[in-house]
Amino acid sequence: MSTPSRQDFRRDQAAALASRLCEPRRHLQVVAGPRQVGKTTLVGQVLGDFPGRTVQASADGPALRDSAWIAAQWEQARLLAREAGKAGAILALDEVQKVPGWSEAVKRLWDEDTRARRPLKVVLLGSAPLLVQHGLTESLAGRFEIVHLPHWSFAEMRAAFGFTLDQYLYFGGYPGAAPLAAEPERWRRYI
Repeated sequence: MSTPSRQDFRRDQAAALASRLCEPRRHLQVVAGPRQVGKTTLVGQVLGDFPGRTVQASADGPALRDSAWIAAQWEQARLLAREAGKAGAILALDEVQKVPGWSEAVKRLWDEDTRARRPLKVVLLGSAPLLVQHGLTESLAGRFEIVHLPHWSFAEMRAAFGFTLDQYLYFGGYPGAAPLAAEPERWRRYI
């Protein structure tokens, strides 16, 4: 199996997210999909190309996370947005659904920035069912757009990892496990 450089591969959703982040501030951007499909990687690629200031934080760590943690990350991004002037900044919060009361905190902070006309754009990453279950559609109605990130297609796995159709059917569309396909026992343990 040939393995092209995965780092160079960009999913189509990266272009969609980058385009939305270049528009005037209108909506929170929510990158949602199942685990291990590259949400964090995709957002990292997009933010890596962004010419302005960015803050990336994950609620996936072992430390206790609460709405004060969200407010602290938000304030750090606000400071960068202030320094950047009209160019603004982007805040990306990964696994945000793991923070109790996250949607109410995000709604309050987003609405404050809207009223103050702060040039801060926000990207939330997480599991689609958990985001919805924990308040995305209720608290944030009308304030967000979703970028759906499904499992990788055969064409994507072929382009990024050189998968054949048989390999795709057996190993599936999991980019994190693809480099382990040459070692089936290791791949099975990972999956």
